[in-house]
Amino acid sequence: MKKLIPLLVLVGAMASHAQDWVVNFNNNVVNDPNHFVTIQGTTTRVTGTNLQAVLLYGANASSLTANTVPARFRVSTSASAGTWQGGDRTLTGMGSTPGTVIQLRVDVFDINRFANYAAAVAGGGILGSSQVFSYVIPTPPLAPGATDLQNFRGFEIVPEPSVIGLGLVGAAALFMLRRRK
Repeated sequence: MKKLIPLLVLVGAMASHAQDWVVNFNNNVVNDPNHFVTIQGTTTRVTGTNLQAVLLYGANASSLTANTVPARFRVSTSASAGTWQGGDRTLTGMGSTPGTVIQLRVDVFDINRFANYAAAVAGGGILGSSQVFSYVIPTPPLAPGATDLQNFRGFEIVPEPSVIGLGLVGAAALFMLRRRK
């Protein structure tokens, strides 16, 4: 009996761990230009460690939960512009049954303006979001790249307007109003 209790605890711990699936939260593992994040209206790839990507996941697109571990974009001198430095992310509660379809989305926010993702959502500070895409839990044994975000497609972010840009827009508006009178 004394040996049975630790065995049951071990089996219970393994069963609870089996409920979570892990994905590779990187958009640079597939060398495809469709995986890059760019600045709206340009082909310029996003850089800057102040910008962070967050993975959202759920059983359907209307019930996505944020994984609270953000990933920073690369520095401006990086050869991998438009990608973030992610890593494995645990999708808690999604199960680990092969064939299960999980809906994913990536959001980007500026850590210089908001302390965390929740604050960015509350303050309207999400600069961009990917389309919702599907991830299917693969059947073991896992092939190389099986946990990658294969269906992810890059998207555009709306950059924060600079002070100079806002000043120029304001000056142009004043000039146009002055000419009307």
